[in-house]
Amino acid sequence: MTTPDLPAGPAAHTAISAATAARFDAILDELARDESIADAVIDRGRAQFPAYASVPSADLIEAVGRNRALAIQTLRSGVIPPPEQIWEAALSTHQRLAQGLSITDIMGGFRESLREIQSRVIARTSERGLDPQIALRASTLLWDLGDTFSARISLAYREIQIADEVARKQEQEQWIRRLLAGDLTDAEHRAAGARLSEAGPIRAVVTGPLPVPLSAPLPDTLYLDQGRAAGYLPADQTLPDTISYSEGSLGDWHTLPESHRLAQQLQAAAELLGRQGRNTLADLSWRIGVPASPSLNEFLRRSYIEPVLAEGEFGALILDSIRAFIGHGLRVDAAAKSLPVHPNTLRYRMQKFEELTESSLGEFDTLVEVAWALAVAGGSEDQRVV
Repeated sequence: MTTPDLPAGPAAHTAISAATAARFDAILDELARDESIADAVIDRGRAQFPAYASVPSADLIEAVGRNRALAIQTLRSGVIPPPEQIWEAALSTHQRLAQGLSITDIMGGFRESLREIQSRVIARTSERGLDPQIALRASTLLWDLGDTFSARISLAYREIQIADEVARKQEQEQWIRRLLAGDLTDAEHRAAGARLSEAGPIRAVVTGPLPVPLSAPLPDTLYLDQGRAAGYLPADQTLPDTISYSEGSLGDWHTLPESHRLAQQLQAAAELLGRQGRNTLADLSWRIGVPASPSLNEFLRRSYIEPVLAEGEFGALILDSIRAFIGHGLRVDAAAKSLPVHPNTLRYRMQKFEELTESSLGEFDTLVEVAWALAVAGGSEDQRVV
């Protein structure tokens, strides 16, 4: 019961007797038992917000009961609970959104509950001759409660939106994973046909480690996985220059699993060779086989790299020179200019390479093997095999 010396409830904020406070508490007790409040709120709510017609009456009666209990608790205490403690708002928001109502409908429905309680408080305090200030204080509390309840509805709505977006993203990610793996269910297979049949040519994409932060959001057709991304893109779309990635073969959605495997192989080769930016099969060509040939890589390294590096710093210069020679289409003058050294200096280094490796750069097989060995060995980007 509210008494004059307790700072709680509308009656406690006016200079009234304990008897008057008890009479106000009695009004609140009556409202707590008044089941007709639900009928009035539901009738007026459905008239104001037609969407409530689709909500079962039992659900609305339960919700009005929660709202009434919250309002009476607030009137007794004289304290508006903080938004995060108003669980009733979060529950109603989840339930009504699931039933197809809008956030405006949800807020409006709660205010109808408060409006009905307010009108009955005003009527009963007047009938029983209570100080009008009590009804005024009660009205102020109820409207403040309405604002706080609405704030909690907005917060719950935002939380639901975020959760729905996360769920949508996760579902999209799993769908793309299965699409690239060729592991769609029959239903998903039909959906993919309807979804992608008119998309035109597409190809799989696999990125290297993504820069942080990204200069622009990734397309929705890519998913993130441990700092990388994979997915598919239409023929006319590329990723920003700041992202290193590889593209599989172009085709329709049926060929995406094969395109994805190719993109994975290309990206593995690109990272092993230190290539940045966009990579295609046309760019990497035979180099795609480097990561998958460890035994061959080791053999060529022992044959063409180790004997030269045994010469120390001069050996490193020799390898740089051979890279330039092969990278410039076997043109001595162009390769020498790129280093830059005199053409005769380049010829001397080439001769030393042949002596150290017991090979001839004039033989086609040797050139192929040396190019492969240099790709495995690595080097500066401007001297790497291109």
